[in-house]
Amino acid sequence: MEIESLLKLVSGAADGKDDFKEGAIGFNGYGFVFRDYDYKSKNSFIIGDGSSKLCSVGAFRGVYKRSIEIQGPIKGSKDLLNYSPKLDLFFGGALKTLIPRTEFGGCEQLFHVWMFVKTPKGQTFPATFYYGQSGTSIGGWSPDYRVFLFAEARTFPPEFESVINFSPFNFSKIELEEFIEALVLSLDKVPTSDFEGVYEHDLGRELMGIRSGKPFVKTLENKREKIETWSYSIKGNDEASNLDSDFIDIMIDHLTPEENKKYPRRIPDSMDKILIERAYDKLVAYAYEKKSRLAFMVLGCFLMLSKVKITEELKQTILKYSDWEYEKDHLKNKKDREERKRFLDDFREKIKKYDGSKVVKVPFYTVTRVIDEKKARGDNSPIWRQNIDYSIRD
Repeated sequence: MEIESLLKLVSGAADGKDDFKEGAIGFNGYGFVFRDYDYKSKNSFIIGDGSSKLCSVGAFRGVYKRSIEIQGPIKGSKDLLNYSPKLDLFFGGALKTLIPRTEFGGCEQLFHVWMFVKTPKGQTFPATFYYGQSGTSIGGWSPDYRVFLFAEARTFPPEFESVINFSPFNFSKIELEEFIEALVLSLDKVPTSDFEGVYEHDLGRELMGIRSGKPFVKTLENKREKIETWSYSIKGNDEASNLDSDFIDIMIDHLTPEENKKYPRRIPDSMDKILIERAYDKLVAYAYEKKSRLAFMVLGCFLMLSKVKITEELKQTILKYSDWEYEKDHLKNKKDREERKRFLDDFREKIKKYDGSKVVKVPFYTVTRVIDEKKARGDNSPIWRQNIDYSIRD
């Protein structure tokens, strides 16, 4: 039914019938339906594996060609851009309108979604749309994409593959230009929504997004000791995100050479529990090394999310460092104290009852979610909250 819906929406968009609520837009005979990746659902038929970059768009479009054509000296890479890359954030604002639940930010990635496309010639195919190292880009699946995949499950299901009749890598130069133009002009029609995300790269970290309809880029301190808090949920700060990422890295280090070869791009969810159990001792040791109460709380969330059994010793340590006594005098605002205590009580109750028999989740508030909920209430005040001291001194 989802595939039938995609076909109907993309055909309607190609015929000039936009449907922003369903993520469908079009221009000049081209139709585009935007969707977020769904890695959790067994019914998902797009996971990104096997795709590769087709071309850059926006500010970075034609950079390589201009670098060859320019004969004189170049002061910097910005001299090669079409315009300020900050303006490409309007693409993200359009995506936030089309796919309200999409998340922004990450390592070498601000956004990454996929789209189903129909051209005026009736060519239909999936493509990717993302902001990464080379700015805003379009990706896709070449005709021989299976050559780069090691697992049969990574290919498209037959029912979806049956409606694909073209690869964007077969566009001529003129056709590719027309395709890019149609995509950009389609997105230009979409009202932009505010969003924020932390874009991490080799040179540092930047908070990027749209605020009150205007694009912004704010360079963040690259010191991991500094914590920025947007929610008093257990993982409502960027240090918790860093710790979670560290735990994932430790987990991935326990892949065998054969598993590394089998899963070159993304490890299936079914492997998480296996890898975490292999890495259990190192994960616990890392939490102790950090000398941070937050490290133990995040580790508790990490283990419960993958149904990994927590030893009694670790459980007592997590409960010790999540005790309200450590934090009751940290926050100045009474409302903040009540909110924090509520989240801590919920977390501690789940840790106490947890026996590894089922997945247990704690409330998760991303920066984007906090912004959206405040905006829905008509609250435009800053999202940043007072930090909590998580250091262990005993």
